[in-house]
Amino acid sequence: MIDNKDTDLWNRFRQGEEQALYTLYEKYYHLLLFLGLKICARSEPVKDCIQQVFLYFWEKKEGLDTVTNVRSYIITSFKRKLLLHLQQEKKDNGLLSLWMDTEATGDIPSAEQLLVQQQQNKATIARIQEAISLLSPRQKELINLRFYEGRSYDEITDITGLTHRTVYNHLYEALKSLKQSLEQDLKSGNLHLRTLLLLLPL
Repeated sequence: MIDNKDTDLWNRFRQGEEQALYTLYEKYYHLLLFLGLKICARSEPVKDCIQQVFLYFWEKKEGLDTVTNVRSYIITSFKRKLLLHLQQEKKDNGLLSLWMDTEATGDIPSAEQLLVQQQQNKATIARIQEAISLLSPRQKELINLRFYEGRSYDEITDITGLTHRTVYNHLYEALKSLKQSLEQDLKSGNLHLRTLLLLLPL
């Protein structure tokens, strides 16, 4: 369901009306905070990412496209921002750990080891793409509504016309399919389903 008021506010802020963006910020702040805390239990990085994504909107307003579903666009932009922040945080912690290990042992990863890791990452991405291709259009739509846009089951039934039971069954089968296709990656810890859902190119 498209909110025409949001579309109007979006277009006005793109034309330089700061108050229009602030209105969107006030409207979606608590929803983004709620969704962010489901991904990261620490409120500080979640709040920082909310601020950063709206600052990005303002700084890039002249280059932003017209958006039909503003709610979905804001939520998706925020989730990607938060995920990238957490990935960078994890990377920084990993580099610190690696530095401490090399200081203690004197071992430095070789070029061959780094190449192997890079190839493993490419293989994981290929498996993710293959797993996604096995989902039906309906399953992709429902995952988008539930996990990207943060819609409730009531909202999804209103949008799609499906019953609660049908929505639940479709989502259950979609997640089951992804878990089965990526079982080894999930078990090894190389991939987390929550991260996968945030990266799905639906």
